[in-house]
Amino acid sequence: MSDRGPHSIPPTGMLLAFESAARHGNFSQAARELETSQSAISRHMARLETQLGARLFERSRTGVRLTEAGRRFRDAVAVGFGALRAGAAEVTTLSDEARPEVAIACADEVSHLFLMPHYQALMEALEEHVRIRIQVHSSAMGHVPARPPADMVLAWDAGISTPGDRVVVAREALRPFCSPGYAVEHAGALKGPVAGWGTLTFLAFAVPGEGAESWKRWFTAAGRPATRLRIEEFDVYMYALEAAVAGRGLVLGWRHLIGRYVENGALVALGDGFVETARCFTAALTPEGRQRPLARACLDFFGGAP
Repeated sequence: MSDRGPHSIPPTGMLLAFESAARHGNFSQAARELETSQSAISRHMARLETQLGARLFERSRTGVRLTEAGRRFRDAVAVGFGALRAGAAEVTTLSDEARPEVAIACADEVSHLFLMPHYQALMEALEEHVRIRIQVHSSAMGHVPARPPADMVLAWDAGISTPGDRVVVAREALRPFCSPGYAVEHAGALKGPVAGWGTLTFLAFAVPGEGAESWKRWFTAAGRPATRLRIEEFDVYMYALEAAVAGRGLVLGWRHLIGRYVENGALVALGDGFVETARCFTAALTPEGRQRPLARACLDFFGGAP
């Protein structure tokens, strides 16, 4: 690897192994997901750390934790993979230029947790010959890429459109979740009032206005631990969810996003129910989308989405 130089791009297999290990916080789980051996994942990570000249993981008997360098590289890999997915989708449609298209921009977690579960129904509503181009971006970027222009944006309180070009998809409704094992391990604290939850770890989305602020909104309604919070932050919401699945703490879930994790038993709900706030998750047409009937049809679909 050394003859590649410190600034070369690591092999794809090595990056896939890193992404899986970072998401699970465990080399063995990454090996099962990628259908390889734990030793192969360990070798990939050792070579990757050598190539980058940085330690990416702190290793222990119970698993691995990302270092600061590891967290930064994880976020870069997430953005890179998102761009590759978008590019691959774009390339596969180049030979069909006459096919009608509608472009939807959204954050990565919205694409996975909200848009994909509705994708087939949206296709049927638009007619199956329509091509849907999804422009995925990282929430940490704080903005939607300007190019190529999207017809619609799925986002919290999107203010880019006039009322007639915007629909409320869902009101914000928050509730804490954790893995079944974590719920059993901390049953004593979880069965009591929130004031006694100070011994628990709170997993937060480290984006201004999102993770920590979302916990504050939930605490305002449900009560707050009496002691100082133990918070672990993630720059990508999907990683916070996966950390909760791995039994590392409590994560906040939005009612319109969390369904898949609850339905498959990976996470269980805590507290007395969802706490609703004044925030809204919206679908909004962009200036380009306002002129397109297909984008209007998308707006009608999301206005009635369950």
